[in-house]
Amino acid sequence: MALLWFVLNGSDARSWIVGAPSVLLSAWVSLRLIPSAPPSLSLRGTLAFAVFFLRESLRGGWDVARLALRPRLTLAPAVVSFSHRLPSGGARLLFAGAVSLLPGTAVIAIEDGHIQIHALNPSPRIEGELRELEDHVIRLFRLSPPNSRTDPS
Repeated sequence: MALLWFVLNGSDARSWIVGAPSVLLSAWVSLRLIPSAPPSLSLRGTLAFAVFFLRESLRGGWDVARLALRPRLTLAPAVVSFSHRLPSGGARLLFAGAVSLLPGTAVIAIEDGHIQIHALNPSPRIEGELRELEDHVIRLFRLSPPNSRTDPS
């Protein structure tokens, strides 16, 4: 926090009249917001998620480029409601953030049992792609949510 303040304000010593309390307060708040125990991540799940992440990033980039270069777009945007099996916290947030990797999708709302997703061209494949992403997150975080269809190890 102090380094950020220094970068923003330079060597002006008078800025530390406001900077010092701001740095201390922001450090205290960040420490209060950090979970008491970090999540237990699976090494195998991490490697599988990294491969999935790379593959879907390339596929998503290719799809966006293909749509951008197409002379006539054929889009049918819609909102898809996806019933997830993830507990609140890091796993659900990672899932929501990673949804944008899938071609033409973005999260617009996160609810307890559902995530609302904006899709440029919703297809029957989208449910399977979302389940595959959810399964990777479940394995990564070693979760065993209710009605799990995968082995979380």
